[in-house]
Amino acid sequence: MRSLPFFLAALVLPSIAWAEPPAAPPPPPAPFWTGPRVAAAIVMTTSVGAIVAGAVYAARSDEANAALKYHCLTSDPNQCDAEGYALRGKATTDGRVATTALGVGAAGVFLGLVLGWINPEAHPSPAPVKVTVAPVVGGTMQGIVVMGRF
Repeated sequence: MRSLPFFLAALVLPSIAWAEPPAAPPPPPAPFWTGPRVAAAIVMTTSVGAIVAGAVYAARSDEANAALKYHCLTSDPNQCDAEGYALRGKATTDGRVATTALGVGAAGVFLGLVLGWINPEAHPSPAPVKVTVAPVVGGTMQGIVVMGRF
């Protein structure tokens, strides 16, 4: 079996098209429910619950405040019967609970919005490692070339 002379091989080999490996399929789409989005949904849901509880306690406080006029003197609102003092205590307590719940709920809604905004998508994975080996023949060079991407 005869081999090609070197000068002929140098002319023929560069014209051979080396087949590239098939392109990798595109990566699957990132999942919608990433960690920050799950945390944001939990915080927002809890915060809406706190706001609803605050609204309920605010309504109870207003109801107790409205009932005070039947148990306290109109000329001096600090002069009340026993039930009036109990209603005033209930109205004050319910008002404080409402204020706290509404404040915590509003802060939670803000925190949930921030969590949803800071990182809505998963980070893309790094490019895969690719190594290519090709022969080199021509002129005074003979051998192989190794190329890589990391």
